[in-house]
Amino acid sequence: MSLLEEGELSPTAERVAERAGVSERSIFQHFGDREALFNAAAVRQYERIMPTLHPIDTALPTGERLDAFVEQRTSLLERVTAVRRAALLREHESETIAAWLTATRRAKAREVDRVFGAELDRLPAETRASVRAAMVAASGWGAWESYRIHQRLGFERARAAMRTTLARLIGAG
Repeated sequence: MSLLEEGELSPTAERVAERAGVSERSIFQHFGDREALFNAAAVRQYERIMPTLHPIDTALPTGERLDAFVEQRTSLLERVTAVRRAALLREHESETIAAWLTATRRAKAREVDRVFGAELDRLPAETRASVRAAMVAASGWGAWESYRIHQRLGFERARAAMRTTLARLIGAG
């Protein structure tokens, strides 16, 4: 995990073993194969991230829910960026990584539904699915990467961009 966070997005087994202070052979004796190693890394990431998340009270007014959602989501996205970049490089070749990323994407979409269900339900039926899809995309890691890297926005400006986008989508101004 530390190699990924230091920017080494495709560390070799040799580098992992070196960092862990063990032989390369020990890595594969312990994990069996690459998929088992990927799964162990994903479980570790999950265990590191989940305690930082808390349910957002859906009884709060829209603006307060929006603020809480954006604060939590942007902090999460900032924390997972290095590992997410590495995972995306391997998603096409690893069933384990693809499954973890799919589960994460689905969970984040469900959180949009849970937090903003009332606002989505008030939309006309013909636009509801499109607005939901836009909200999921605008609050996802891809948008965060665009704000932070491609547009070179600092953390606070990127956070403000996400909030503005989501607010406009749900009509919260």
